Order: sequence, then C-alpha cells, then structure tokens
Amino acid sequence: MIPRDLIELGAVRGAYGIKGWVRIAPLAADGKVLESVLRWWLIRNSVADPLAVQQVRRHGESIVAKWQGCESREVAEMLKGASIAVARSDFPPPAEGEHYLSDVVGYRVVNREGVELGTVSGIRTAGAGMQWLEVKSGVSGREAILLVPVVDEYVDAIEVDTRMIKVDWQRDW
Repeated sequence: MIPRDLIELGAVRGAYGIKGWVRIAPLAADGKVLESVLRWWLIRNSVADPLAVQQVRRHGESIVAKWQGCESREVAEMLKGASIAVARSDFPPPAEGEHYLSDVVGYRVVNREGVELGTVSGIRTAGAGMQWLEVKSGVSGREAILLVPVVDEYVDAIEVDTRMIKVDWQRDW
C-alpha cells in the first residue's frame, strides 16, 4: 500500500557506473533523510513503486544508490527524470532545534515588525540546494506569493507550539 505521507526528496539524474547504481540529486541541501532511510518510493508518471534500497552513499553534491531490480546501466538510465520519495512517517526524528521543512507547510509567517505576511503553502528548491518558503499572502483582496529564502539571515525562529515562523522579510521585497 502506498503511504499517504510521501514527500519527494530527490530526482533521478541517470546511471552511476555500469552495475545499476543510480545518481540522485537531493532536493534538500544535505540529503540526510535519503542517506538514513532505506524505504524509498520511485515516482514515474504519477505512479509510486516501492524500492528495496540496498546501498546509499554520498557522491559530491549527489547521492548514489543501488536497489533491487536495477542491475544495469541501461535500466538505471531509463529511470532518469523519475522522483524519489520517502514517507514522512519514516523520517528520523530531527535533531534538537532542527525542523523538516515539510512540517512547516501551513505555518503563519510574521516579520520582525509583527506584520503577518501569510501562510507557508509550499517549499521551493533552486540550484545549489537553495530552498525558499512559498508564502501565500492575501494583500488588499489579491492573493500573492512571497518567496523567503531559508537561511539564518532571514529566518529568525520556527515556533512549533504556535505554528509560526518569524522572519526578517517585508511584503514588498
């Protein structure tokens, strides 16, 4: 049965070597969940298939993995463009003071002046592992999307108990 809490964590970029290893670009800068959880799901054409992951290791900014049923370079190349997902319920507990960005969807976003900027509607990932909070904001009867970079310079605090994120950001930036 396919878990309802699948979260996409990587994209298959092609084969690694000739023995069925697959190169994966992690969506999160650190890729820790992919390295620590061996219950993955391969998503192609809106279909999720479970993977029996045998080995995983870091390779530069990528992750390389070997799973049962992928035994050749040709098979690995055919997977290019697929997504790798993991059930949120399989994630290891975050370290003290850390948070999984998937958990902050729905949190209110408030700036240092106390102005509510909106609600986190998603997470966007850009090159070099840069991540952004996608904040849906209703301004003067119009809906707008603000993108706040997830870096210490702009994200002051994530408050789990109040489901709020405090940021150094303005609506018109």
